[in-house]
Amino acid sequence: MADDRTISNRQRIEELIFIQIPHVASGILFLIAVGINIVNVIGRYVFSMPVFWAEEVLTFIVIWAVFLIAGTVTYRGAHLNMDLLYNGFSAFWQRVVNVVITICLIGSTLFVGTQSWKVIVLHYQNGGVTAATNIPLVIPHSALLFGFFFIAAAAIVRIRSYVTGNFENGE
Repeated sequence: MADDRTISNRQRIEELIFIQIPHVASGILFLIAVGINIVNVIGRYVFSMPVFWAEEVLTFIVIWAVFLIAGTVTYRGAHLNMDLLYNGFSAFWQRVVNVVITICLIGSTLFVGTQSWKVIVLHYQNGGVTAATNIPLVIPHSALLFGFFFIAAAAIVRIRSYVTGNFENGE
């Protein structure tokens, strides 16, 4: 009985971290983006004074929202799949493919996350800022760092589901 509660609590914590928080955060970001867009449209077409920084900030908001949700997609195992041949494989070969996919997913996201860290360090050392708003380039590039490590973390947390190919039972 205690194991069931522990698993249930663990799953609730995982869903909070990998589903609920990213969805709320990206929802807030998109609401902010809608607000900025509305103000920009009114400024442009009513007052002939567009908000000069709107496009740049909207781009950064979308990048952050996408990378927040990417971890959720990974946690749920909801990636696009090309399973024409996969469905014809025996259970053993499906498991082999799943293991290879899991290793490649975790390895590639950790590699890209590490490279993103190097880019962020360079931007920080050089004091790079954006053209229109003087936002430090560390901020938008941090979305990639966060996103790829978040994807790797989601895959590691759900590694059993990735290896078995079973995401429905929360394995």
